[in-house]
Amino acid sequence: MRVKLEWLNELVDLTGLSLDEIVNTVSLYSIEVEGVDKMVHASDIVIGHVLTKEPHPDSDHLNLLTVDVKDEVLNIVCGAPNVAQGQYVIIAKIGCELDGGTIKRSKIRGYESCGMVCSLQELGIEKKYVEEKFSQGIYYFEDKVEIGMNGAEALNLNDPVIELGLTPNRGDMLSMLGVAYEMSAVFNRPLKPLAFEIQRKLDEKQEPIQIDIETPNCIAYYGQLIKNINLKPSPRWLSSRLIAFGIRPINNSVDITNYILALFGQPLHAFDYDKVGNHIVVKNAQANDEFVTLDEQKRILADYDIMITDGTNNLCLGGIMGGLDSEVTENTKNILLEAAVFDSAVIRKTATRLNLHSEASQRYERGVDVNRTKLALDYACYLFKELCDAEIINEPGFNGTKSIEDKKIIITNEDVNGLLGTNITNEEIINILSSLGFKVSNNLEVFVPNRRPDITIKEDLVEEIARIYGYDKLPLTHPVDDSLGKYSLSQKKTKLIRNTMISLGLDNVVTYSLLSNSENKLFAINHDVEAENIELLMPLTEERKTLRQGLIPSLLGVMKYNFSRKIKDVNIFEIGKVYYKKAGEVSASNKYEKTVLAGALANEFSSTLWKGQKEIVDFYLVKGLLEQLAVSLNTKFEFVRAEKICDEMHPNRTASILWNGKNIGFIGQIHPKYALENALENVYVFELLIDELINEPEVINRYQSINKLPNVERDIALVMKKDIPSTEVINCILKSDKQFLTNAYVFDLYEGEKINEDEKSLAIKLVFSSNEPLTEDVINAKVKRILKDLQYKLNITLRQ
Repeated sequence: MRVKLEWLNELVDLTGLSLDEIVNTVSLYSIEVEGVDKMVHASDIVIGHVLTKEPHPDSDHLNLLTVDVKDEVLNIVCGAPNVAQGQYVIIAKIGCELDGGTIKRSKIRGYESCGMVCSLQELGIEKKYVEEKFSQGIYYFEDKVEIGMNGAEALNLNDPVIELGLTPNRGDMLSMLGVAYEMSAVFNRPLKPLAFEIQRKLDEKQEPIQIDIETPNCIAYYGQLIKNINLKPSPRWLSSRLIAFGIRPINNSVDITNYILALFGQPLHAFDYDKVGNHIVVKNAQANDEFVTLDEQKRILADYDIMITDGTNNLCLGGIMGGLDSEVTENTKNILLEAAVFDSAVIRKTATRLNLHSEASQRYERGVDVNRTKLALDYACYLFKELCDAEIINEPGFNGTKSIEDKKIIITNEDVNGLLGTNITNEEIINILSSLGFKVSNNLEVFVPNRRPDITIKEDLVEEIARIYGYDKLPLTHPVDDSLGKYSLSQKKTKLIRNTMISLGLDNVVTYSLLSNSENKLFAINHDVEAENIELLMPLTEERKTLRQGLIPSLLGVMKYNFSRKIKDVNIFEIGKVYYKKAGEVSASNKYEKTVLAGALANEFSSTLWKGQKEIVDFYLVKGLLEQLAVSLNTKFEFVRAEKICDEMHPNRTASILWNGKNIGFIGQIHPKYALENALENVYVFELLIDELINEPEVINRYQSINKLPNVERDIALVMKKDIPSTEVINCILKSDKQFLTNAYVFDLYEGEKINEDEKSLAIKLVFSSNEPLTEDVINAKVKRILKDLQYKLNITLRQ
């Protein structure tokens, strides 16, 4: 929000306050000041009068000028196509500092030039704010100006402009009057009322303006007939204020509507009355209808869009942009001026869908004060009378709500001081709230005006009191709790998981929580929960529309980003949240927000340059990393072959991950088809739901003395069906003997001669330990018992 101090001082008395005092105080008590600037940066620019203009004898585009700057007549060589004799122009004299450098005396093709005739762009004004007729040449005044006076002062652009960093909740400050209310409260200075008189011409022969509202999304609508408009350039005070505000001047009619938007925050729209007639119907659009807006773009409408019509034809996309067929042109003499208030949520939805955000929609989205709409319309009519020599015909047509009562909020002294820790008196509270323009009774009944939609509860009022009272005046306090902070159990374990994965050689990444709907369907495994997507109501893009149900799509996005840049050795992981709701539920709740650990690894995991050894990522490498993670957490994971987890996973290289008998995730290689379609190769992924894991109470292992006797090992070769998982075999062995058997693990796999095609042979090492010597007979008896259990439970035999 750009605020021109000269304009602001016309609305609230700021005399005697320095620029530094204004900036520092506003930043402390109200809104952050993001910058202070002047529209014109040049020094020593003056008004000159072009006395003569002659073509340069050695150039087809240069002209030789003599220019009177009061104290001297300057010879200047100028190449601007629109310079002419008799014009009042802006001259940068020798020594003047412009953005392009310092003006010096020079010779141009043999002729001396002692200055420069300036365009507005050369003075530091952005081209987008320059009127069309001046955009390709110099600026000249269209009326007589005092020769020799300061150029910035003649343009009314010599005073500072303050840039306010407004927060989304302060839509009331998107207008100069809103800023004036704020300055009045901060500096305890009186507001200056707008002094104007509106003269409407009563014409009984003129058909009244009829307004019909057929949609609940239009709160109020005024239509004012204005006749015999004289289109011409706006006066400098008006155009300079619009430029400072950030709006390009066009002509007096358009500039008046933009001026009202800047002053009141009330958007207006002008229709050519001779094209639209005296009947306005506000209704919802027909879905899939086409409408051409003022920017000559064809828009496809939705059934919630607000349309302004003449009962048959669409005239304007309400609150967004007017239509091409009803626009005001240079031949327009009579206009129908619209002043309306629309539902903010609908305007926001339409503007976002069409990617058509305007100054008007920005204000409608944050809420327009219907209580000031008629005042804004009356002031606009006053300006049309003064600046366009127009006639204001009859009272405006109207339909809707004329005013909304102030919100009543009751607070107490205890509410204020209890929250702030202060001793503010009732009198101070009343003074502060009154300075904000609120009506306050002696018993602290507060009536909040409609222009402040951000204030709805008493805590909002306490916040207002606190900032105007001064945060620097709030008493300092110290914490009364002497306890020390510490990590929760889940935080400790999450940190342990992260540190373990990093120590194992993986890189921690952080990805977006939002995906497209198509991406969110990939690798969607919710572990026995029939899930639905949770979509944003107002997504910024289709690619960031849905809360993710898994981390794998995001990690593979990181993979593809690296692969496309020839980085194919990638080992990454992420700990993050996933979100889903049960099918059929209206809304999501926190119990469907889960913590997930996921990883993606590809190609080379580690290498030794000296020996030329490389460790390539495969299923067993990734499985080993997760087993090491389980050791760090003092727990165990079980891996069970899964025929099909989802379409994106390899059917023969995927396993489910069990923890305490529960399925918490999966591990495996991505499907070759998916890998080929996404230009990925040799990529393995894993994903685990870790909420219960990180919240499980820590287990403290009991002390065990070190065995003084060496372990006894036995190797056995077993023959079994191929579909029997090795984990099931190991679990059966460990359950067979809990007295001396301390470990059992697979160290070889054989398939080939003397083994049936549907069978495999596993070589397993058994480790026995005891504080007493273990004889051969004891070990053989234990091995025999193990083999007997394997034969009985799994039909596994000893390989001969």
